[in-house]
Amino acid sequence: MEADAETPMSRTHPRTLILGLGNELLRDDGVGLRSARRVAELAGSRADLAEACVATVDLLPLIEGYDRVVVVDAWASDDVPPGTAVHVTPDDLPAGFGRRSFHTLPFREMLELGRRLGLCMPNEVSIHGLSVEDAATFGTGLSPRVAGAWPDWAERIYLEEFAAEASPSS
Repeated sequence: MEADAETPMSRTHPRTLILGLGNELLRDDGVGLRSARRVAELAGSRADLAEACVATVDLLPLIEGYDRVVVVDAWASDDVPPGTAVHVTPDDLPAGFGRRSFHTLPFREMLELGRRLGLCMPNEVSIHGLSVEDAATFGTGLSPRVAGAWPDWAERIYLEEFAAEASPSS
């Protein structure tokens, strides 16, 4: 083994992936990608960044091998006003949440599938969503409420997920 090789015992922080989800060509759906980039910029070397615009089962190779995954995505809900932050874990999601067709698999079920296939799935998954107004119209600009909310939201995600790691005692 090389002297500078990283081992689980030599790491001071869990291997973390910031996973931005969305499609920048569908107005507000791009807020997850934009915000994930900002969180990754703030986190620096403490996390890797991946972006995806795919069905959940296609995420397995992206998240495999990470200890922790921080998902950043648009949140489509009639019950939550646009620009409102939501923070959940896969266990908080109702069964079937995220199923849009027979070609997609809800996030919680995707993690279970990965484990059953013998893949090294993350032990910790945190899902951050920002409620959106229009994630179905082709266009690159965010709606006004989402545009006004995303910068502070990205900062809050960073603080929630990485502030403890940034303290001098860690």
